[in-house]
Amino acid sequence: MARLSIPEAVHTLGLSQDTIRKRLRSGDLQGQKVKGAGGFRWEVFIDDDPTGKGVTQDGNHRDHANDGNDRALVEILREELTEKNRQISELHRLLAQTALNAASGRPWWQFWR
Repeated sequence: MARLSIPEAVHTLGLSQDTIRKRLRSGDLQGQKVKGAGGFRWEVFIDDDPTGKGVTQDGNHRDHANDGNDRALVEILREELTEKNRQISELHRLLAQTALNAASGRPWWQFWR
């Protein structure tokens, strides 16, 4: 497991510094604060697996302890997507209803006539 500074992690992971900092705070990325000359800095722990296939450079298989977390995250995202689809359907229904109400031939402010 490599220990990288945030700028090195930006280059390695292809994410912004803000995203890496947020993921460190939320626990999505593993790391630790290290005391330095100018204060504290983050060290980000990155697997030494350049292929992403679960095998490290020395040929050992990577521990899949995070698979449960990944599945939980996928389930949360799936639920959020389902809710967003429901909201979009509701918006389409409201737009259609508004279009029907506007088709009456008179301006909306003259609804009482």
